[in-house]
Order: sequence, then structure tokens, then C-alpha cells
Amino acid sequence: MRKWGVLLLVLLAPSFAQSLQGTAGSAFGLNIGVRFPLVPLLDGRIYAGANFFTGGPASLGGGADLLASLPLTDLYAGVGLFYATGTTVALLNQGPTAGGLGLRGVVGTYLNVGLPLVGVFVELHPMYFLGSNAFGLGGAIGVNLGF
Repeated sequence: MRKWGVLLLVLLAPSFAQSLQGTAGSAFGLNIGVRFPLVPLLDGRIYAGANFFTGGPASLGGGADLLASLPLTDLYAGVGLFYATGTTVALLNQGPTAGGLGLRGVVGTYLNVGLPLVGVFVELHPMYFLGSNAFGLGGAIGVNLGF
């Protein structure tokens, strides 16, 4: 039953999304996801990714973030939970999360590129790997395509 619930969430998420996001960086190297509004100044994001950059077999994973925007700025911050089948992309520790969960913080800002419906953003991700009780630090640069 849980698999059907996850499948339904993944299929319906784009219909509620305000934007499609693609990033390069943590937690999985290459990530794609959707961002959708929850309440004013509070957004949700779900994403999936694959890590081909740290050597060895590819790591797959996904996660969800809860992001709060700071009024009158391009800054946002939040918390998230992710699941990885192998090594994640991070500094300090490579995230030995073989089949495990991790927590991450998100601090980000949009860059002013002046294109309609297209945004570029950078993020910093402090991470805690639950399976190994280790900390990591990651970052990402991404492109946001608004609807």
C-alpha cells in the first residue's frame, strides 16, 4: 500500500508544482525535483537524484525539503530528509549512508539572471548521516523553471 501512495504522490506532484528544479551538487550529484507552495512563504520540494561522481557504483536517492522564504529577499532556508542507496556527495564525509537516511539543512538564494520564468540558485547543505552518525557539508547550483 505504501508503494501505491508514493507512486500517487510522484504522479500528482507536478500538477501542484510551481516550478521544476534541476541541481548539480549534494546530495546526489545530479538531482531533479519539483517545488510547490504549501502556505504563504512556505514551500515544499521533493527530488530524486543519482551520484556518478564519487567512484564505485552509482548511488540513487531522493528526499523532501520544507523551505521558508524570507520576506522581501531572495533568501530561503529549510530542513529536509533524504534517503540514499550508497554514497552521497559531500565535503568532510562522503556520506557513508549505504541504504540509510540523512537529515539536511538548506540555506539558499536566487541569483539575478533577468530571464522570465528561469531562475538560477545556489544552496548550502549541512548534512547529518543517521546510519553512520557523521556530518557532511554540501552545496548545489541549480536551475528553476517556473510554471
